Amino acid sequence: MKGLIWKSMIFGLGVLMLTSGCTQLQKSDQIAVGKGNIVVKLTDAPFPVSLVDKAMVTIDKIEIHSVDSLKTDKNDTAKTTAFIVLSDKVQEFNLLDLRNSITADMLDISIGVGRYDIIRMHVVASKVILKDGTEFQMKIPGGTKSGLKIQLIPQLVVKSGIVNEVLIDFDDSKSFIAQGNIKSKKGIKGFMFKPVIRAMVEKQSGRIEGKVFENDTTLIEEAHVQILRADTVFSSALTDNEGRYALIGLPAGTFQVKCEKDSYNPVQVDQVVVKAQEKTLLDFKMTKLKETSGSPNI
Repeated sequence: MKGLIWKSMIFGLGVLMLTSGCTQLQKSDQIAVGKGNIVVKLTDAPFPVSLVDKAMVTIDKIEIHSVDSLKTDKNDTAKTTAFIVLSDKVQEFNLLDLRNSITADMLDISIGVGRYDIIRMHVVASKVILKDGTEFQMKIPGGTKSGLKIQLIPQLVVKSGIVNEVLIDFDDSKSFIAQGNIKSKKGIKGFMFKPVIRAMVEKQSGRIEGKVFENDTTLIEEAHVQILRADTVFSSALTDNEGRYALIGLPAGTFQVKCEKDSYNPVQVDQVVVKAQEKTLLDFKMTKLKETSGSPNI
């Protein structure tokens, strides 16, 4: 649903300490010589929000992997890797608060110059709370307990005195799988937690945003906007109460974008170009489905 942004190693929720010989965290305007800075922010993709009040995740550790830390042993037969602990602070987020380009700062920290290719995030708890107060605690998959590994493509390159941002997109629509009839509160029997997360270096990504409407006075709320590459959904968003949506942290390239909403004809736009550090505006005008035999054709 929404994501995390790193500025060459910054968690925005307070001052932290680094392990592996790192010193006390610096503010982004006080970067030590030979260090860079990272800011990590969390965002989320859309989730069926009509019945859900909160979709919570608790994270107690965030690490990053240094490509330059790869070393071989004396016999040159084995390699060791190094994960650097960026934060071991317990942080809880409601992913439903992180929609349409809204992000939550997770980290603000200084880190050594070099190349980094993997973020590892330790999720310890997750739950969904419906609007009627019903609460569903979810089991954390075994692999998640050891840390979710999120590939940074391209790699994050930290340079001395430079602040970088990393956006982590937590896709709720794929991560929280409802059991039962999701169109009725009483029909929902529970949720399965299968986290789907991606990470992008902010300065190498772009965004698509716009509005969805029926006419000049009728804006469409909770329309589902999806961006696809090779027929695979890359990211998605739900429009807010003003019919607006935003897809952020997108790699440069050409995409297909679809917009769907119950009772409306779907709209598709091909060859939508995304450029790094640029905003692409894309609005959708939708038309009502024709009624058949006195009933909506849904």
